[in-house]
Amino acid sequence: MFIPKLMSLNRLLISLLLLKGVLLGILIYSGAIGLGPDEAQYWTWSQQLDIGYYSKPPGIAWQIALGTALFGNSEFGVRFFSLVIGFLLPLAVYGLARSCRLQPLTSFWAAIVMAFSPLGIMASVLAITDGGNVLFWTLAMMFVCRSLESGKPMPYYIIGVLILFGSLFKWPMYLFWIVIIAYEIWERRSFSWNLFGGILLSLLGLLPAFIWNIQRDFPTFRHVFSTMYGKETIDVGTTTLIKGNFLEFVGAQSLLFSPILFVCLILAFVALFKARHSLSLSLKFCAASTFVVLLVYAIYSCFKKMQGNWCDFVYPSACVLIAWYACESSKKAFVWLKAGVVSAVAIVVILFMFPQPFKHNLGWTTLRGTLADLGYEPAKQFLFSDKYQMSSLLSFYGPAQKRAYFLNLHGMRNNQFSYWPGMEIEQMGKEGLFVAERSGSHEDNHLFVANYEKALVPYFAEVQFLGEFPLVNWRGKSLKNAYIFSCIGYTGEVPGGVTTY
Repeated sequence: MFIPKLMSLNRLLISLLLLKGVLLGILIYSGAIGLGPDEAQYWTWSQQLDIGYYSKPPGIAWQIALGTALFGNSEFGVRFFSLVIGFLLPLAVYGLARSCRLQPLTSFWAAIVMAFSPLGIMASVLAITDGGNVLFWTLAMMFVCRSLESGKPMPYYIIGVLILFGSLFKWPMYLFWIVIIAYEIWERRSFSWNLFGGILLSLLGLLPAFIWNIQRDFPTFRHVFSTMYGKETIDVGTTTLIKGNFLEFVGAQSLLFSPILFVCLILAFVALFKARHSLSLSLKFCAASTFVVLLVYAIYSCFKKMQGNWCDFVYPSACVLIAWYACESSKKAFVWLKAGVVSAVAIVVILFMFPQPFKHNLGWTTLRGTLADLGYEPAKQFLFSDKYQMSSLLSFYGPAQKRAYFLNLHGMRNNQFSYWPGMEIEQMGKEGLFVAERSGSHEDNHLFVANYEKALVPYFAEVQFLGEFPLVNWRGKSLKNAYIFSCIGYTGEVPGGVTTY
């Protein structure tokens, strides 16, 4: 009876994941939710493949390049491998739960929680660095738990390879070694030389970015350092006010799962602590690593503004803990597990139905037609903006998808465009269209336009405002407007150098 039931659960899981993938694939293919600024930026990277980039390792650019090689430079091509990751990640969570020797039904529900949580669905839709990082973290967890349950030596070299691949997406992947070492010390296990071999192997993941950075005075490392340790305090007389975002960070964590599932996770921690003496080593490892990482990040958010997705790599193991709690520890909680999954799907559906949550993704397809109507000729003219996010979107949504340029009118920090040939090298004397974006309607639009005209005049022989154009979404609603200027006769001048990262 066990084998047919297990096969039935596996078939059901695969069927649900395929259905999810097909529905999200149709959504992506429809173009209803355009690329976000980060996705467009990563796409521009993929058009100029390299071993390193300004703010992130190269994995996401390689991922997008492969997707667009298969399906063209479209939203579907950019996001295709996000769909693949969104299919594989719940299966990895299922494998993690089975490695902890949880029952097949428990493992099934752990995978379902991962697949249909807002985090799992967004990981299937958006082409961002988190997907690859979370997948390889989960696989590394699976091998650790399998080793703990079997009593065999830790497979440090396999873990090193998985950390290597995960680090090509996000460097926090290396925190996994801290988790392992802390656990080994806590359990008073003897260290093996293979641990150091695995660490050295994993460090090869830094090599591409290190080579790229050493040729450019280490901008990525400077950027990461300034992001993590930038000043977040204000001095008021003799009092220092901390500018963290603890409540916002915790709220973001609850939305990654849904509030019901997040409460289930908290209750699971309580149940795990009570049952700590009878837990398996693998479940202890999952519980301790998940709780400690979340706690450290939450404490850090009291002093530093933290993005909600910065510790999303712990949520696969959190899915396992929730499923254990609802299926094997407190059967009364099972109804809340199902309610949590339903509420999670409902949250995502509501997000997709209303434009505001995706305001940064909507309306950009309008740009292509607007620029064409204005007579933009890609062979003779160029596109540029004063924000690298807008330059990235212009690159993807502009006619012919030529790389746009970044003109740093306001002394913003460096970005990837700072390390590519600029307008002063490739567009001397030519005409460009400058595009700025502004959300909503404002009474001071004339001042907004006048300030941009004043800022652009030093770099061109003639600047002319062409108009304000609404950027409408698939429902015909406008959330923002594009302000477009014709800039004739580029002089080759650029704003003064910027030293911030």
